[in-house]
Amino acid sequence: MSTEPTSDATLDSKPVNLLALDGGGIRGVSELVILQEIMQRVQHVKKLTELPRPCDYFDLIGGTSTGGLIAIMLGRLRMTTKEALHEYNKIAGQIFSSSNKLFGEDGTFKASTLEREMKKVVAEKSANDDGDERMQNPTTEVSTGAAFVCAMPAVNFKYPRRFRTYDVRKHRNANCKIWEAARATTAAPTVFKGIEIGESGQIAERFVDAGMKCNNPTKEVIQEAQLLFGDHRPFGVLVSLGTGHPGTVGMSAPDAFQKILPTELIDFLKNLALDCESTAKDVERQLKYFPNHYFRFNVTHGVGTISLEEWKKMGDVQSHTKAYLQEEKVSDAIDLLVERICRTGGSESVLQLGMTCTSSIIL
Repeated sequence: MSTEPTSDATLDSKPVNLLALDGGGIRGVSELVILQEIMQRVQHVKKLTELPRPCDYFDLIGGTSTGGLIAIMLGRLRMTTKEALHEYNKIAGQIFSSSNKLFGEDGTFKASTLEREMKKVVAEKSANDDGDERMQNPTTEVSTGAAFVCAMPAVNFKYPRRFRTYDVRKHRNANCKIWEAARATTAAPTVFKGIEIGESGQIAERFVDAGMKCNNPTKEVIQEAQLLFGDHRPFGVLVSLGTGHPGTVGMSAPDAFQKILPTELIDFLKNLALDCESTAKDVERQLKYFPNHYFRFNVTHGVGTISLEEWKKMGDVQSHTKAYLQEEKVSDAIDLLVERICRTGGSESVLQLGMTCTSSIIL
């Protein structure tokens, strides 16, 4: 094993670490590159023989859209960042290599392709050979790496729904299949068509991407942490990863593919990026009394100019992200984060974190 097991006796005193993953199309690969740097530094500090898995160091992982896909890979399927990068590249290549739909159809890309590719991944990484494994993890021994994805009921946008890998006391949602959760969280109306989800024998509901409400799901992660851990566990760190600063979105001349994309799709993606930064600044203001607990990483240059479908430019995304990680301020912040991840003990409770943010959470 690459990490030390946590006993039941020490679990209540172990700080809760939280990870929130923005949506943002193909640029989500930037989140994985940033997270890989974090885990590599954890490996070095703890002198581990193998690259540690994020699910062993983050107690709760929440994501929207492409961030939801990553949350499933890291939390439910318990991948390393290296494994997730490999799978993400394969899936993106199949989905975004071209748009095979007419402009009059619902969504720009084929949702059936995403469904097929996610089933393949699930079949490879779980005990269910047909790829129909459900979101709730049947392994009772898992004490870290709980995950959820955000989606929105298509007829009522008041509250985002959370499809979870664990059970909760209140506001439960269907224990859907993993690929169904992946479809729901990525079903932005201009990108993929929605999906109907319901328990066997129950009325199904239609879901779409929650990006219009919480493309940066940090506040959702805080709410969920309060629901799960309350005042029983101390608060460790909250890490929020973005997919490219909005100041860089749309700054370059459109390429051949962008020229045939619907204008509303391009505008939609720009607005999501702007919303993510607004939420990030709001959370930062709310958590000012928790110094060195909240960390936001988001590439400031280059990544935002890469189009939704440009999966062949994975190398470019990686290069821009690695350049960002080498900035002194960013690198120092990662060192501080790793120090906090690797330490034990804590004083502030997760309940305090939730109370700090509850009054102004956008729902």
